[in-house]
Amino acid sequence: MAPGVSYQYERPRQLRWLTHIPRDLGQFPRFAFRSENELPIAGILAGSGVLWLVDEPILHGAQGVGRQLGLNARSTQKTLVHIPFSLGAVNLPFEFNVPDNLNSTFYYIGDGWTHLSVATSFWVYGLVKRDNRAAQTASQLGTAILSTGLMVQSLKRLTGRQSPFVTTKARGEWHLFPSYTRYQSRVPNYDAFPTGHLATAMVTVTVIADNYPEKHFVRPLGYGLMGLLGYAMLNNGVHWASDYPVGIALGYAMAKIAVRNGRTRVEQSAPAGTGFHTLPRPQPWYRQAHLSPYSQGPFTGLSATWQL
Repeated sequence: MAPGVSYQYERPRQLRWLTHIPRDLGQFPRFAFRSENELPIAGILAGSGVLWLVDEPILHGAQGVGRQLGLNARSTQKTLVHIPFSLGAVNLPFEFNVPDNLNSTFYYIGDGWTHLSVATSFWVYGLVKRDNRAAQTASQLGTAILSTGLMVQSLKRLTGRQSPFVTTKARGEWHLFPSYTRYQSRVPNYDAFPTGHLATAMVTVTVIADNYPEKHFVRPLGYGLMGLLGYAMLNNGVHWASDYPVGIALGYAMAKIAVRNGRTRVEQSAPAGTGFHTLPRPQPWYRQAHLSPYSQGPFTGLSATWQL
């Protein structure tokens, strides 16, 4: 990765990545809000504010370009698999859809199925070739994609911003803290901010690029595809441009955390290169419990604390 530095990839245990999600979410505040990140955070917030001021002309300009190019602005897909499923009053069908026009194809770049398919490809390759780096990349992708999804969905349900195609006022209304029933009844009225599609795409590009730095095409290709995705979401009226910075930043941060926890850095132990030593790696969150006895009045016992 760098002169005198390499990384060790252990073979991940099956489905262990699911247990890493609470750990990575717990590490996010300390990772993201470090003092050295003050300037980038200020830039993200300022950029979002500036884009918010010009959301309408950006949206109309993008849609005008789409009309000139003959791009169908409708996001339409064909359902190949549909398995009905409900949890109480909530319908959660299992569906597998594919796009049926060019704009929808660009939009599909950010679909969860696309990125889970990429993760599965790395997992299959790692299994067949006994390649721990590929297997760990798949594990990191699974953890980061779901962790990012949880954060994005939480923010959507807190901010309640209207999508452009259902907006009732310039730049969309914000309905802070909409109720669960209200949100579920008209999702497009409340789920614009931030973008989950670009957040997920950023996860995939960052995880792969960090684990395969010798593949110099990953970032240019990935960012190029993200550009097409960003345009498609403007053209079909799903998102405002100001929804993008925070979503992209969340995906980047969660990807970095997953990569950091998914491999062990190995450095030369001496300048002459006489040997290597493995740097310690944080234990999973459920193994970080610290037990200590306590006594308070008539009560005695053990207390357990976790440091994420």
